[in-house]
Amino acid sequence: MLIMNPMTILCFGDSLTWGFSNGGFTQHPYALELQSSLMKYFPKDSISMDNRGQSGDLVISPPGGFLPRMGAAYSEVSSPYTWAIILGGTNDLGWGKPGDEIYSALQKVWDIPLSHGTNVLAVTVPECDCSSDLADRREYVNSHILNHTQENFYTFDLFRAIPWASMDDEQRALIWDDGVHFTPQGYDLLGSMLADRIVELVQGRQKMGADSGVVAEGKARQNPLVEEDDKKIKQTIIREDEVYAD
Repeated sequence: MLIMNPMTILCFGDSLTWGFSNGGFTQHPYALELQSSLMKYFPKDSISMDNRGQSGDLVISPPGGFLPRMGAAYSEVSSPYTWAIILGGTNDLGWGKPGDEIYSALQKVWDIPLSHGTNVLAVTVPECDCSSDLADRREYVNSHILNHTQENFYTFDLFRAIPWASMDDEQRALIWDDGVHFTPQGYDLLGSMLADRIVELVQGRQKMGADSGVVAEGKARQNPLVEEDDKKIKQTIIREDEVYAD
């Protein structure tokens, strides 16, 4: 089921989920804007976030803690999350880990929420100021994330949604804090995009239900409230073939 009331969302990952900015002196997780945006789409629903970002963590366990942390997350909740947004791999790539090992480790992490009936939204590794070797391994990981198929498994292509190299200096200063992390405004942009993606998936399931004569348990708003400035930012930085922004 894609629609549950209340909606509980696990935001899981490394420093990009934690909200690392300004050298770590500022914490501004994307979960803040994600919750705010979803509340505009679903004003009558109870929407809660569990932010489990850990700076410096790796997907490959050991030495990383993604797998045991995900297991702990599910042992600590009384009922499964509606969604688990999983973003990881940047640190593994930085430490020279092979792409196939990162993808294999991600599958083990995804399997925990999937086994509990949670919808998984897997996020690709974002672009960064990095070497060509790292970029090649990242491409391997991202292509396998996007081509992965499993029940209740969905993807969001952050690599394409918020680019690094193709931005001009003014845009980059607005969105990127350094060559890896975002500014608070960048995290807010990510949060609103993730909300758009979740609503897109929920509306798609509702439409399928309506077409087959099944009455959905609620309707997402067809005209979501999005601040005009956010729209302009999205339209400016999204690559021409991106479909997540209007």
